[in-house]
Amino acid sequence: MGSGRDKRKKARERKDGPVAGIGTVKTERKTQKNEAKKERRAEKRIEGDEDDVEAILLRLALEEKARAGKGGAGAEAKPAVVECEPPGPRVSASFVPHVTPRGSYLLMFGGEFADPSTDKVTVFRDMYRFDTDKRKWARIDSPHAPPPRSAHQAVAAKGSMLVFGGEFTSPNQEKFHHYRETFHHYRDLWRLDLATWEWDCLPAKGGPSARSGHRMVLQPLKNRVLLFGGFYDTGREVKYYNDLWELSLETLKWTSLGGGGGGGGAPAAPGPGGPWPSPRSGCGVAVVGDTLWVFGGYSKAKDDEDPELEHGKAMDDVWACNLTSYTWERVKKVGMAPGARASFALAVHAHPKAGPRAFVFGGVSDNEAKGGEDLSSDFHNDLYTFAFERRRWFAAELRPPAKGKQQQGADAAPASSGAAPGADGSDAAAASTSSAAGAGAASSSVVSPEAAARLAALCDKSSALYRAATKIQASYRGYVVRKAYQLYKIGGVVSEVLYSPATYGLDLSCLSMPKPRARIGALMTIVGNTLWLLGGTVEVGSREVTLDDMWALDVQRLDGWSLVRENTVGEELLKAGSGSDSEWTEGSGSEDEDDEEDEQPLPAKAKAAGKAKS
Repeated sequence: MGSGRDKRKKARERKDGPVAGIGTVKTERKTQKNEAKKERRAEKRIEGDEDDVEAILLRLALEEKARAGKGGAGAEAKPAVVECEPPGPRVSASFVPHVTPRGSYLLMFGGEFADPSTDKVTVFRDMYRFDTDKRKWARIDSPHAPPPRSAHQAVAAKGSMLVFGGEFTSPNQEKFHHYRETFHHYRDLWRLDLATWEWDCLPAKGGPSARSGHRMVLQPLKNRVLLFGGFYDTGREVKYYNDLWELSLETLKWTSLGGGGGGGGAPAAPGPGGPWPSPRSGCGVAVVGDTLWVFGGYSKAKDDEDPELEHGKAMDDVWACNLTSYTWERVKKVGMAPGARASFALAVHAHPKAGPRAFVFGGVSDNEAKGGEDLSSDFHNDLYTFAFERRRWFAAELRPPAKGKQQQGADAAPASSGAAPGADGSDAAAASTSSAAGAGAASSSVVSPEAAARLAALCDKSSALYRAATKIQASYRGYVVRKAYQLYKIGGVVSEVLYSPATYGLDLSCLSMPKPRARIGALMTIVGNTLWLLGGTVEVGSREVTLDDMWALDVQRLDGWSLVRENTVGEELLKAGSGSDSEWTEGSGSEDEDDEEDEQPLPAKAKAAGKAKS
């Protein structure tokens, strides 16, 4: 009987149409009932265990849905741009430039914050815009925003911002708890319309697998976005990727360009018999013309004998990929290169004379002892540049601003401008040709006749003194050297040579110039000729301190860091740990000098343990 009535009812509906109101009301009632059940279930689960990531994400999704519906009279809430105070401390957020005819902005999305008082982690989903001209912040409130995440990547192109991947962790940062995952990786692709500030989630079928710590960069030449590397770690399994993907800005579809693992299907093979970068996360990536560059990074592998042990490795290699043939080449290390590191900040600037160059700041290097059971980390605050056309590294030279030079007097100006202080505040290299020339031209009131004669000899690369000073510089590079004596044979006679910048009357005022402290995961980008640096994380003992200070640097003048906003979090911890601060200094090299010998970086001293994946 029942089935007969159903058939007659359906036939009547096909003929006369459905009965108005009854089916719709039932459907809405059932939907509301199911949503209420989901919400109660999520609330019950979250009350019982704050490390249940699945429950947390479910509740956040329900809260977002409720928030998006508060537009009044049944309408959805509309996006809003509201001026606000600077955002709180965070690390591993996306930080991309957005240049418009009305002004230049920095767009920040997501990230995380580790509360030093409770050691609990908060992962964000908020969106901010920074006006670089007015130096004011605004919060972008948009409905249907992506779930909270950090260690994701974003690029701005064609009036939109694209966001891919990232991770979400429980407040206690536990990876596995009571047979439940408490660490979640995303593989979703989101688009934000930069005119209407509306989000939409794009199809991710056939694209890269879930991951974080990857790198994504725009290639305007071919109207596409490139993605490289990353990692996936839930506690049960760990994967590091070296696959390369492209996202077409026309079709918004993913295409695999090779590399190991990371795709939705079988792992893609490297190029035909050619080299390929090893799997890694936390690296640096840049596109210049039709070449993709990959710098450093981090990976982890299980011990061959003890499967419970893992060994982490920070890298210092540089790779170049021809984006027409997709062939990779490992680039020889030339110049004053940074040591192995990961989670550093990288941004590209096109210098009118020096050409395109990458600026690399900070990062971390892990050191293992006792077979991997003990791990210590070096946090860096040095600044390097890589000249793409010359394929050469330099330690960025920061010179005192013009006002400081004027105070020293007109005669002292050549000596000041000739000094080659490192970006991290280290002493200038005495063997620098530009330094020697500048100081040699200084008046006798600044440089003694004897020192001027020594500097003049340093200008001559064929002189024995120049060669000896170069050797000493290479031996002591990486440390602050006030006085360093070394025996070298000069002119057939064994002599004691002094390497000391102060001996040559060089200007060391840059040593007192302010600079950002050592950190990892800092947000950094360049707009015009200004480099902007925000946030990051530093470790004091076993405690993490997430920073919120902001800095600016003119990358053409290189006349010192400018503090835009002071740090407001964890200063007591930072001062207490200042005795073992890792803000060590390194020597510098000038982009003007043409060293004939390749130089290798010296390792830094060990510090507190830190993560290097993102």
